[in-house]
Amino acid sequence: MITSCDEAVARLRAVPGLSCCARPLFVLPLLRTGCLSAVLSVEGPDAGWEGEFGARFHALEPDSGVRDHTSLGAGVHEVLRRLARTGGDGWRGRELALLPYTSMKPEWRTALDALGARLTQPPARPALPVLGDKRAQRAWLRSVGAVTPPDAVVPTLDHRELRRRFGERYVVQTPTGSSGRGTHLVTDQAQLAPIHRSGGGPWLVSGYVEGPAVNVHVLVSADSTVRVLRPSVQLTRVEGIGAPFGAYSGCDFAAPALLAPRALERAATASRRVGEALAALGYRGLFGADFVLDGDHPLLLELNCRMQGSTWLLGELELAEGALPSALRHVLELYGHVTGGEARTDAAGAAQLMVRHTGAPVRVATAPGGGLHRLKDGRLQYCGAGFGLLECGPDDCVLLQLPSPGTVLLPGVPLARVVARHALTTADGTALTAHGRQLVDALYAGFVLTPLEEPLDRLLDRPAQKPVEEAAEERVGSAGPAGPVGSAGSVGSVGSVGSVGSVGSVGSVRPVGSVGSVGSVGSVGSVGSVGSVGSVGSAGPVGSVGSVGSAAPW
Repeated sequence: MITSCDEAVARLRAVPGLSCCARPLFVLPLLRTGCLSAVLSVEGPDAGWEGEFGARFHALEPDSGVRDHTSLGAGVHEVLRRLARTGGDGWRGRELALLPYTSMKPEWRTALDALGARLTQPPARPALPVLGDKRAQRAWLRSVGAVTPPDAVVPTLDHRELRRRFGERYVVQTPTGSSGRGTHLVTDQAQLAPIHRSGGGPWLVSGYVEGPAVNVHVLVSADSTVRVLRPSVQLTRVEGIGAPFGAYSGCDFAAPALLAPRALERAATASRRVGEALAALGYRGLFGADFVLDGDHPLLLELNCRMQGSTWLLGELELAEGALPSALRHVLELYGHVTGGEARTDAAGAAQLMVRHTGAPVRVATAPGGGLHRLKDGRLQYCGAGFGLLECGPDDCVLLQLPSPGTVLLPGVPLARVVARHALTTADGTALTAHGRQLVDALYAGFVLTPLEEPLDRLLDRPAQKPVEEAAEERVGSAGPAGPVGSAGSVGSVGSVGSVGSVGSVGSVRPVGSVGSVGSVGSVGSVGSVGSVGSVGSAGPVGSVGSVGSAAPW
């Protein structure tokens, strides 16, 4: 059994590691421990990461000059295609071990083979088809004793009947989808028309529930042991940061201490029960359980069977405490190596807030620098290099994922992520604190954005994306009820279109109410399951993936 970080690192460093993710931030614990030598991603790393972590980063955004809604699957495939066009220098004959953030897609493996790289993957795990459909997952969760929001599967959408059954606000979801795709908050008849046109029925319809959104990390070990880890409050319905209904806006690991203890205890019990059921199906590794709290009663919305957008921040806390980071444990468990160590569930000071661009497509003329900052006289003052929570003092913040000058931004894309040891939102994760508002205002003020002068489609010289791809890193399930995420379809969709005049407001990067996020509501129960599925095992135990199971290299 591996119980220390030194043991884990020694094991993982035996063969150079490769990871595929939407943004390098998500694998920060693997980078900090020197376990990765190559990262394929959609967004590029922040300045200084390559030198700090000694890894090679191959990303779509720096090459294309566009930050859009390209999914993880399409983005990594395009990166591999571009590597192939350049001859894939340095890849032929290279031996790599997959340290999975999410499942390896067959086309990625084919492309890596063509580059001449020798890749070892975790042993293949059994697929979990019951989790690949939102309707099926919701039913499965109830079958193992979980309490979910009220719902129904309907072949047609009759607003009058659905309103009678679920109230003035309800959520409609297509069977598959993630990150808000296929999930819609409905308050009137007119909103059903575009849902009908997009097809995808029968639909899962859920009642909307108001309440804090809580995510619980759970680890299923190779020996079937289930450990419940730290919970976090998921930030949702936060006005003024550009987030549409249900979209993932960040998390706070200290906020659970301010919520009803009984509700959190019940959420932990439900998470363990679901983990035991997944273990019986053969699942191994991390998963996240998304709840919305209805008073003292947690309602389970969905499962994210993989590392999540909050796992890296949990890893920062664990590294600071000298513990084995959950991200490393996830990888080791997938390769069949049992890990041990105390599972901490106490609250800890760590928060991240995602701020998005709203308005028409624009080009970044000036952007704040990433790294460690402090708020002084209403302005962000740069204090030095910073890559995450570990460099952050009690009064500081670290800015991450900032676009480089010259980058084109589509509507709804992340503009920056603010990381701090203190709260940026209220305890329920639905509104900025006064200090959080000052930080966001100062961040927006640091950008100068200009309208596009060239047609947008000329910039997007890439294959069309599939409508439902597993960009799941930020699958809003988290977003509480909204789990369904982005509902309002807002997100994704909108962005895509943007082109429109490139122009628009320009500069005004301000989220300008744009958001207020549809119905502020977004969160909770709204849809419960919501993304429920999406990622979740759909592919089976996540990372497991791609068969090729050949055994572990370590």
